[in-house]
Amino acid sequence: DSIITLDLTVNPIYSDSISAAICDGDSYPVGDSLYTTSGVWVTNLITVEGCDSIVTLDLTVNPVYAFDLVESICDGDTYEVGDSVYTTSGTWTTILETVNGCDSIINLDLTVHPVYAENIATEICDGDSYPVGDSLYTTSGTYVTNLSTVEGCDSIITLDLTVNPIYSDSI
Repeated sequence: DSIITLDLTVNPIYSDSISAAICDGDSYPVGDSLYTTSGVWVTNLITVEGCDSIVTLDLTVNPVYAFDLVESICDGDTYEVGDSVYTTSGTWTTILETVNGCDSIINLDLTVHPVYAENIATEICDGDSYPVGDSLYTTSGTYVTNLSTVEGCDSIITLDLTVNPIYSDSI
């Protein structure tokens, strides 16, 4: 008889399932592999004992959004994007976060149009009139007329009008 004594160790095979989400442009590593697209991916790895270790990855890639806005406001007004408030002309970038934790990039090209204010002091003769916008003024006084520019902003004209009498004398 030959007696053989076998001390056998059966090492386990591991199997793991992972559900994960990343943002577009990012990657998810499993072993030496990097995954960048949505799908179910199976990766075979080897344990330190030389057995299989199977990782099943259910990956969702959430989008990153980018918006380009071209806007205009009047001087003194504000334009808000998220928590950012803009008051000057320029190109501005604001990065917000989507509900999935990914970037939402807002590129704002903002133009600030001027608001005009003009003071006019003038005199006319009694019986004449002085036009400002659609109004005609015929009596002495200070008048404020609000007009609108082609961009829709205020153009404020303050008229200080003096009406001089016409004298008539018979000799």
